Amino acid sequence: MSGIRRFLPYLIYVLPALLIAVGLPNYAPTVAPVEALLFGAMAFLLGAIIHLAVALGEAQRITRSRISGALEALSHGERMQRRLEGELAQMRHALIDLQSRPAQDVGEVVAEVKVLQSLVERLYSARSGTSGIAAAPVPPSLQPSTDPAGGSPAVPPQQQQPANPNAAAGSLPMPPIAEGLNEQNILDLVREGLRENAVELALQPIVSLPQRKRRYFECLSRVRTGDGKIIVPEQYLDVAERYGLLTAIDNLLLFRCIQTLRRIRKSNANVGFFLNISPHTLADRGFFRDFIQLMAQNIELAPALVFEFPQRSLAQADDSLWRDLDRLAQMGFRFSMDQVADLDIDASDLSARHFRFLKLDAARVMDAARQGLFGADPKMLKRTLDSYAIDLIVERIETESMLRELLDLNIDFGQGFLFGEPRIAKSDSTGPLH
Repeated sequence: MSGIRRFLPYLIYVLPALLIAVGLPNYAPTVAPVEALLFGAMAFLLGAIIHLAVALGEAQRITRSRISGALEALSHGERMQRRLEGELAQMRHALIDLQSRPAQDVGEVVAEVKVLQSLVERLYSARSGTSGIAAAPVPPSLQPSTDPAGGSPAVPPQQQQPANPNAAAGSLPMPPIAEGLNEQNILDLVREGLRENAVELALQPIVSLPQRKRRYFECLSRVRTGDGKIIVPEQYLDVAERYGLLTAIDNLLLFRCIQTLRRIRKSNANVGFFLNISPHTLADRGFFRDFIQLMAQNIELAPALVFEFPQRSLAQADDSLWRDLDRLAQMGFRFSMDQVADLDIDASDLSARHFRFLKLDAARVMDAARQGLFGADPKMLKRTLDSYAIDLIVERIETESMLRELLDLNIDFGQGFLFGEPRIAKSDSTGPLH
């Protein structure tokens, strides 16, 4: 059958040419046999030229397809090589660290907690003395409307999704949100929360797609009140910013995250944490360098900890900040960019600066794809990020219909209430996150 199919195109123009050469004198007596043969030869040549053009076009299409496949395979191979090299470097750092110092005992952990509480108290005391001086307000267009750690927005408990199987083991449901608070109430609660070490770590899952397998957790901050409720960043962010308390909150959140990571590393080394570093922490250069020193003492956590930075902070970064970030990268820590307002992203520059993740808002991604802001092929953004070993995380995915539309773009990871609401991490839990 395959031989007949290959021979069939020739019959399409050979048979008509023969019919013209042989039969034309019978239908047109004025045409001489020699002229009929000439007409038949012309029909044959015309058919052969058309056949050749079609065959060349098909061969060109197949060649282009094969070249595209080969380039894609090469890109995938290079991306995997870079990832493996990064993971080997992280493992090498971790092994060197484990060989050079003994495992920390409970007494050392308790000592670190005391150091943290002392530092927070100093931050609180230093800044509360100047609380009458408000920090320069952030323009409304740049104010984050969501959790400063970049997670999905908090919603009142009655609007939250039912408990999701993706919720972290060893975690608790989110307590009710305190309502009806004025600015002074919120300020007092934040200050009290810092004094009493009541800044809670909430975890929201980030899942791989399309499998929906939990791969990371984003660390979000919640401040616990004395009556068992919480206040969320949407309530306290502006107040804490004006009174210089955001760095102290970031500090407590960082420490909670380190404690949780230490607890679960032995039972589940495959789960990672995303921790947002706010513009205020980056601007406090003294504290940020202390933070880098703290991470140097916890270098074994590098494979499981990703630091997130808002796009606007990176756009304003100076050489000094980039050098500090490079120090973190040399320890094996990876970076992510979130709160993206400008989709004109230089993936090459991000990759060179050790960014391995890019987080985009689901609604923004869908609107951009519909409006052609990613170019003629919406998947081009993903292919570009892949070529630089940067994974795409789309956050605030709330419904199955949103997910179906986003899956057409081949995104790597998803985050949002569809996959699990934030839950409070139990500080006394020993259960694994699985």
